[in-house]
Amino acid sequence: MTVPRFGLAGLALLLFLAWAGPARAESGRVPTTPEDAGDMPSASAQAPALELRPITEVEMRAVTPPVTREAAWAHARASAWLAALHRAVIAFPQRREIRMGAVAPAERLALAAQLYRGAAPPLADAPNAAKAPDTAEDSPLHVALSLTPRSQAGTELILALRNPELLALRHTLISETRDTLEIMDRHWPGGTAALQPATPGVKTPEVERDFWQARDWQRMSARLNGLWLAQAALDLTPEGWLTGAEALSTLERATREAPRSPTVRLLLAEAQLQRNLPQQSIESCTEALRLAPGSNLISGRARYIRALAHWRLQQLALAEDDLNAALHTRTPSAPQGAEQARRLRARGAVRMLRRNYPGMCADFSAACALGDCEGLAVARAQKYCRTRAAAAPESGPASLPPSFLAAPAGQIPENTKKQAPEPAQGSPMNSDMPDRPEGEPAS
Repeated sequence: MTVPRFGLAGLALLLFLAWAGPARAESGRVPTTPEDAGDMPSASAQAPALELRPITEVEMRAVTPPVTREAAWAHARASAWLAALHRAVIAFPQRREIRMGAVAPAERLALAAQLYRGAAPPLADAPNAAKAPDTAEDSPLHVALSLTPRSQAGTELILALRNPELLALRHTLISETRDTLEIMDRHWPGGTAALQPATPGVKTPEVERDFWQARDWQRMSARLNGLWLAQAALDLTPEGWLTGAEALSTLERATREAPRSPTVRLLLAEAQLQRNLPQQSIESCTEALRLAPGSNLISGRARYIRALAHWRLQQLALAEDDLNAALHTRTPSAPQGAEQARRLRARGAVRMLRRNYPGMCADFSAACALGDCEGLAVARAQKYCRTRAAAAPESGPASLPPSFLAAPAGQIPENTKKQAPEPAQGSPMNSDMPDRPEGEPAS
């Protein structure tokens, strides 16, 4: 039976689509062979129960002009949320994964934000401390914030510990929130309770004048609302994205509320790419890079997402440039093995489309050396990358069998399991490329 053949573009995109994102995100163990990847247990099967108790924190703020009611409510909610996260960290169970250095002390608040969901009543339902009419400007507001443990907290713990980039971005959003509160504290009429000191290196919003007017308070309360929305949207998907396509409208609103947050812009770019909006994703990544020029965390992720967007637009030279930069960005939060394999394979596929066969084979081999060999196996099955002379085979462009095209992301077709590369080659490959943006990053 003759097997239908597909062009190089189809091969490159499918290598990314078949990237074993769910297996990696859930288990944290990098498969060394296709057979190993097929046998990997899920995080839910490994995760022991994690007993967490709900936490409630109440904050009160006076509404004194020019402070608006919206600003007082947003300030109280954010303050209550930070206080509740601190209480959650103190109450963490005595688990070795948490106490033995797996999570840096500075990121334990981020872990708490991942394990709990925060909720507070809207401003319209916030009770006043005194039984005064709602029209009384100086009547304080009460905000009762609750932290509810996630239903699968044990699984969430494993996923968070194995995806430090997720915790790092949560930590950045927390830092931006805390810095915004501190700026508001310095201008609050009569002063407010002091908060934690600002994290060094995190840029805070600028203030144009010493005396704030109502519009200044409104602007800062909007920023707090945007950061709050981004925290809710930041959630690891089974495919490895840090936010889902369904969060696009939430992140668009968050960007309007907090336009100077590079983290919000980065999350917006991921949602836009999943919704097949590559040009908008490029613009969002570029703005995130402009807002955080010194952040390796933002730079590495933004250049990677922007490369995938350029790829979707067939701007292959720009995609390769961004992948080169992403591959040379080092951050303590990035899992170097899986992350490097993912980006190496993406660059290998782009180089395949550009007919750079030596570069393609070098990237696929380097990715396989990091534990991701599926793509190299497929390339070798098509008589690519079989020798150190990485010229294209005389038989013509590579192709993929239909069963490979039909395989869901994260699973390995049966007919490719028998084609794993020999250990002597020393090259690993993961498939990091989808033919749709929804599957592209599988981070």
